[in-house]
Amino acid sequence: MSRIAAVLLAAGEAARFGRPKQLIPWQGRPLILHTAGIPWSAGLDPVIVVLGAAAEQIAPLLEGQPLQVVRNYRWREGMGSSLCVGLAALPPRTEAVLFLTVDQPFVTPAHLRRLIAAWEAGASIAVTRWQRRRTVPALFDRRHFAQLAALQGDAGGRQLFDKATERPVEVEAGQPLLAADIDTPADYERLRARHPRPDLRGLRGVLCDMDGVLWHGLEPLPGLHDFFAFLRRHSLAFTLVTNNASKTPRQYVEKLRRFGIEIGEEAVLNSAIAAATYLHERRPNGGRVYPVGGPGVHAALREAGFTLVDEEARGADVVVVGWDPHLTWRKMARATLLIRNGAAFIGTNPDLTFPAEEGQVPGNGAQLAMLEAATGRKPTVVGKPETALYRQALARMGLRPQEVLVIGDRLDTDILGGVRLGAPTALLLSGVHGEEALRRALVHPDFVFDDLAALVAAWEEALKGGQR
Repeated sequence: MSRIAAVLLAAGEAARFGRPKQLIPWQGRPLILHTAGIPWSAGLDPVIVVLGAAAEQIAPLLEGQPLQVVRNYRWREGMGSSLCVGLAALPPRTEAVLFLTVDQPFVTPAHLRRLIAAWEAGASIAVTRWQRRRTVPALFDRRHFAQLAALQGDAGGRQLFDKATERPVEVEAGQPLLAADIDTPADYERLRARHPRPDLRGLRGVLCDMDGVLWHGLEPLPGLHDFFAFLRRHSLAFTLVTNNASKTPRQYVEKLRRFGIEIGEEAVLNSAIAAATYLHERRPNGGRVYPVGGPGVHAALREAGFTLVDEEARGADVVVVGWDPHLTWRKMARATLLIRNGAAFIGTNPDLTFPAEEGQVPGNGAQLAMLEAATGRKPTVVGKPETALYRQALARMGLRPQEVLVIGDRLDTDILGGVRLGAPTALLLSGVHGEEALRRALVHPDFVFDDLAALVAAWEEALKGGQR
């Protein structure tokens, strides 16, 4: 969604609150991180955060995050000045901007996507509606940017969508918490107490990552056998979904068999298969593909009907890049030349690192970054955190997003993908991301467990009626 930017308005003094409400705790982290993570999780790019009052305290919390932080030195003039600062920071490519405020913690990525869908259907202004009231989040097409930049005072964009000659499209909030904002300490305590607690009892299946969740390298992780026994005991459907495209489903099945777990190949879905399916849907007559990756990439593309070309090929329609533990300079040189010559550029997944037994090593995202630097082209990524992989798994199981638990060890792929899917999520601290990463994360899981054993224990307790 790089055509659509987000501007998070976080410059106010919060005089009624008595202290910077951007810094109050929400789900174990400062509110500013929580609310900045909502548009980021929805895929908006860039996410611009406008700071003003208490900026010196707030800005350090945002360092190192995939956010663009700007300062409004005229914040005392009202929200209109923050709108102007946010608009001035937009890149030239921006076709629409979505405004949010820092004190609406119950806004969801799914609601932002509904506003975006209204714009894609032709609306020049899309606003949130709750109980006959128009409010933010609100999205404006670029044709309104000049009008927005001219607004003054504290009413902000409401001046525009209340007086617009073009009737705004109203997107219902759906539930009252989504439109709720925090103005006073009493609001904060009341809303924090009403934060919805997810319930494991109504789930019918799981979408589970493998590396860092089920095993590290050649070593199974604690709770592996109990996890699969639990799934079968309670008739829970499951698909093992992984961004690792280097192996085939059969290789994963054989690895689990060595650990004493028996499953069928239909229970495994990797990003290579997702990429091959994605390509087949767009090129049903096949084509010439240059693959970078292991056996999983090659097998998936062949089964989808594509002709694979080798390193000496002078032409290819598509370059597909998956994690390759035997990567060579020659492979990357050929991929670079083909992409620069017009071949489509597909990445199976964006994982920057891969969890090997000795630690984190370069993953497919590092390979893609090398090719992007050499070609000036961004890849189309199919794996997590994009939802194609998960949606293919849901189709296999015949389930809806809200009926499955997404389990993973990476916040930026597994959990972010589950959030974008609209499914409940569980982070296991047995893999890439630990408690420190969680405290600074823009995306937050519904559940956090040390490992599979802890997840199974909590789920069993929930099914007995003792939901934690």
